[in-house]
Amino acid sequence: MTDELWGVLTILCLAFVQNISFSVVSRSRNRNNMTYHLIAAFFSNGIWFLTFRELVRADMTFILFVPYVVGTISGSLSGVKVSMWIESWIGAEADGHVKKINVEELEARVAFLESGHTPECNGVGE
Repeated sequence: MTDELWGVLTILCLAFVQNISFSVVSRSRNRNNMTYHLIAAFFSNGIWFLTFRELVRADMTFILFVPYVVGTISGSLSGVKVSMWIESWIGAEADGHVKKINVEELEARVAFLESGHTPECNGVGE
């Protein structure tokens, strides 16, 4: 295999993994698990460094443009699926800081108030 072909394949693979890791770290910022974000950030920054190290070593020739773009696009699309799988596996949730409400209790409060009562009447809404 020629050095040029090897460089193209290397960049394609690194760019693919780079954007998987970027998608994972981007989503991890909005989850309620700091360990997940720490690992994702380490992985993302490490792959970014390796990718650009390889681009610099190859003098960033334009022959690497297409494999880099193809790798990053396909990595982005795959990264969302990988992120969703990881989040499901570890139980990471978005908006973990937002208070969850009990819908049945809220509906009971609304019905009570709509019937013309005030919250003080029987303790509902306290």
